[in-house]
Amino acid sequence: MRKIIISFCILFAALSLQAQSVNGIRIDGGNTPILVYLGGNQICLPTTTCFIANLNPGHYTIEVFATRFTRAGERVWKGEKLYKDFVYFDGRGVKEIWVDGRDNIRPERPGRPDQGEHRPGYGHNRVMNDQLFQTFYKEMKNEPFKDDRMKLLNAALAGSDFTSAQCLQLTKLYTFDDDRMEIMKIMYPRIVDKEAFFTVINTLTFSSSKEKMKDFMIGYGKR
Repeated sequence: MRKIIISFCILFAALSLQAQSVNGIRIDGGNTPILVYLGGNQICLPTTTCFIANLNPGHYTIEVFATRFTRAGERVWKGEKLYKDFVYFDGRGVKEIWVDGRDNIRPERPGRPDQGEHRPGYGHNRVMNDQLFQTFYKEMKNEPFKDDRMKLLNAALAGSDFTSAQCLQLTKLYTFDDDRMEIMKIMYPRIVDKEAFFTVINTLTFSSSKEKMKDFMIGYGKR
């Protein structure tokens, strides 16, 4: 009788676990040991796979660093940054982030609080520097036709990334929300500090326009 009761308890526990849905973000480093930071806080010891559970829907800054496995009492080593992004999680299912060792390292961008030096073999700076941007801004400002401005902007986006502050300056070339939103939507995928993009959205005149841009950002984060 006791064996039957124990077996029933084990079966019940297994069924209960199976019925529970697992929600969160899973970061896979492949064969590379990684450290994962969420909102600037370390959330795991050296591992090749890190799962962040029980997250509410929203945007999260996720950083992944190369590391090595440590022995007891040894200090954790924080190496090269492999990944950084402002990730949207809708609160359902499991969102996968693959950081496949050093083949897919995302280079750190300039103008960020934790900016690192450029290192050969880890990509190159793509953010338009201030001096060049001011020249580009004047060209945009002096272009009388909207279509020609868009061609100039798309040509710049083909070879450069931008900051939220630079995007904000360009949107001020326009008066109406629809025109400003068009610039924002074109530039957003190439903005390196997406966590600061709310400063651009807040310049829109109407609350309905702000909501449309927020919906656009959420939709982009789900891709």
